[in-house]
Amino acid sequence: MKPVRLGFIGLGHITTRSHLPALAPLIEAGEATLQAFCDVNEETAKTQAAIFGAQTTYTDHHKMCDKEDLDAIYLCIPPTLHTDEILIAADKGVAIFVEKPQTLDMAQAVRFNTAIQDAGVVSQVGFMSRYYPTAEEVCRRLQGCTLRHVLVQRLYSGKPIRYWTSRFELCGGSFVENTIHTVDLLRYFLGDIETLSAFYVERKPGEGPEPMNLPHVYNVNYRFASGVTANVSVSRVLTNVSVSRQEVMLVSDDSLIEWSGQKVVENGETVWETTENVNPFALQARAFIQAVQSSDTSMMRSSYASSMNSLAAVLGANASAARGGELIQLEDFTAGRI
Repeated sequence: MKPVRLGFIGLGHITTRSHLPALAPLIEAGEATLQAFCDVNEETAKTQAAIFGAQTTYTDHHKMCDKEDLDAIYLCIPPTLHTDEILIAADKGVAIFVEKPQTLDMAQAVRFNTAIQDAGVVSQVGFMSRYYPTAEEVCRRLQGCTLRHVLVQRLYSGKPIRYWTSRFELCGGSFVENTIHTVDLLRYFLGDIETLSAFYVERKPGEGPEPMNLPHVYNVNYRFASGVTANVSVSRVLTNVSVSRQEVMLVSDDSLIEWSGQKVVENGETVWETTENVNPFALQARAFIQAVQSSDTSMMRSSYASSMNSLAAVLGANASAARGGELIQLEDFTAGRI
């Protein structure tokens, strides 16, 4: 079987630290090849091509898509920078991998999803948390349970990491840029989200380190189509410390399940623990490459279409908070009626 010819648009932190290392075993095995890199910074494109072995470099994705015969494209750019690259790839029949969040514009996501569905191309959104073996174990343990409630708590350090992830207008806030992973994981466990309501504690000018203008706190309530409710609380109050914490707890009549990437705890007892270093990015990459090779998408866990509800659930939270906690039906939000 011929190797999957890959192009990358965007060669920043997530590409060089996560996706390219995850693809390395597949490239070494001859299942994939790095054909073209594209970045608006020419020096970055050439430097990373030299490090990872890409054949050609571009600063304009239009030229790359015109000149290169690609099987798949990785789109690893900030959500506000998406223009026509998905439309071009879909029109050419090229498989698409998109980093989350897919965009900050729900209407744009709908257009992209329509193009992908019409073209029938393989697509994947980078929700790698679904690939943790512990996530599979939680799904197994939930079978037969009468789940009632989910509690999520995330405490971030308030220190900025990158400029665009520190500005609300560029990343959509921490709930959109990062907590979307946890929201999507809840959907992997429980199915689609139907309604939500959100309250934020906004950051006033001068509060906290520059250039951050993200809310201090995000409190979001969800109701799933199944009737299960969830409370997701996120804090960026901690500024002068590097501590962070994440807790995901699933409550049923006779079971309290606690999830993490390393282990599953039920009723206070560790019932499943990872015995080796598991890289969910690598598992995600393998699923995508195999889907492109075989046109069998059953091994993938987050197509663009199936990920629309996760995007709506976080962008809808922003909309609810801006409206004073208004209850939002995600069907209406996705359709543009809100």
